[in-house]
Amino acid sequence: MEQNVDYKLYLDKYPQDEKFNRVHAVLVTHDGRVMLRYKNGEARITGGRIDEADVDLEAALRREILEELNCEIDKIEYLGYLEVEMEKYYEEIGLDCEIVRERENWARMVARVSKILPPKADPDREGNWIYGRTLAPPEIAKAELTKSAPMGNTDKLIDYALKIAREKGYFTEVPSQEYETLNVESRD
Repeated sequence: MEQNVDYKLYLDKYPQDEKFNRVHAVLVTHDGRVMLRYKNGEARITGGRIDEADVDLEAALRREILEELNCEIDKIEYLGYLEVEMEKYYEEIGLDCEIVRERENWARMVARVSKILPPKADPDREGNWIYGRTLAPPEIAKAELTKSAPMGNTDKLIDYALKIAREKGYFTEVPSQEYETLNVESRD
């Protein structure tokens, strides 16, 4: 059980120990839209825990994007990290509850979607859980993410991700303002 979570966003920096627990990315398309993942009806950026088998942040991110959204990416840039400090409660049978303050570093990246495949269930979730996927213009994406996942200056992260994506030539098509639902969230 987790309580009292604090988030601090650091752009253009690495944690002192250079250790990351998770990796997430703002996903953009060739036409300048942001791909959102919906879990329990709320917009999120995509990513997750880094596995021991992942050779680096890119490998972990590619795996997570394939598992959660069934998409491929062709460009990736490191943006910074989110320092997450949380209280965790541990209770053992017959012992009092112990509260431990833990800190994790979550890498923040921007990646360009190169191929959108048919929706499929996340292999890490029970019940054939297929996340919802949308393509949203940046301002709508920012509003949805800030509302449903207000952790560590989400709006600042999105703005920075779009800036870096523009500088690195991620956008190769005419910008689109179309909001497109690729699939809705479903599970058994």
